[in-house]
Amino acid sequence: MDTDGAGRGRPRGRARRLARRLLRSVPQTRRRLAEQDLLLLAAGLTFYAGIAVIPLLLVAVFLVGSVLGHDQVHELAQRLADLAPEGLGFSVRLVELVQAAVALPPLAVAAALIPATTYGEGLLRAFDRLAEVRTPGKGLRGRLKAIALLGTLPLLVMGAFAVVAVLPDLIGAGPGMTVLGGYLTFWVAWIGGTLLLAVTYRAFSPVPLDTSGLFWASAGTGSFLAGMSLGWVVVLEAGVEVGRAYGGSEELGAAALFAIYLFLVQLACLTGYAWALALSGSASTRS
Repeated sequence: MDTDGAGRGRPRGRARRLARRLLRSVPQTRRRLAEQDLLLLAAGLTFYAGIAVIPLLLVAVFLVGSVLGHDQVHELAQRLADLAPEGLGFSVRLVELVQAAVALPPLAVAAALIPATTYGEGLLRAFDRLAEVRTPGKGLRGRLKAIALLGTLPLLVMGAFAVVAVLPDLIGAGPGMTVLGGYLTFWVAWIGGTLLLAVTYRAFSPVPLDTSGLFWASAGTGSFLAGMSLGWVVVLEAGVEVGRAYGGSEELGAAALFAIYLFLVQLACLTGYAWALALSGSASTRS
């Protein structure tokens, strides 16, 4: 009996079953999305994200500063700002946000939680629509579940700080090193995005999700978001004058660009959740 051949055949069989499952999930995801006005859902979720994103970052950076120390966070934030695109003042805004976050009094942190948890309400409402269920008390439930995001974001912020603390000295300078830095940054962003999406989908889904389906949907969506974000950085580095469409105002152009980016992130997040639902349905059907 050829036990070696049987041993090699088992991984190949699992790979083929996984490939078939992923392929079956594509038309299922497309049908689910076609039943909803995805652009409208993403626009609504962008509204919630616009309210919550700055308070979320403030609370996350405040928690990181409580662990690493304010001076260390200031130094790492400055390094991150030096690597950020110079156009549209994003590096300056980043430093200002970190300075404001580490200086927040406890009462201000508690106040920031009110708008920060708004995003949880929006996520629960959008996921309810895609899962075709009705969750009672969406507002309160969504805000309470947003605490799961607050537990994940400081880890991602510390990961970003760790990259800027180590990467520049590790890879050196030069065009080849720049490409290598972009490649490594993509992997870090992919891993961080996958973690954040997995926590988000698991916490806010009104229906159970299969573990492997959750992983593949989170990893696939995280890969797309990491690539899109790096592409966004390249566009900003190219010095695109977005203020021309807004009467020459770079501030309005930057705000519009940020809103578009937020909208695309929500669009990808919702598509990934629909994919996780399709994969979970395939798993339950197969079992």
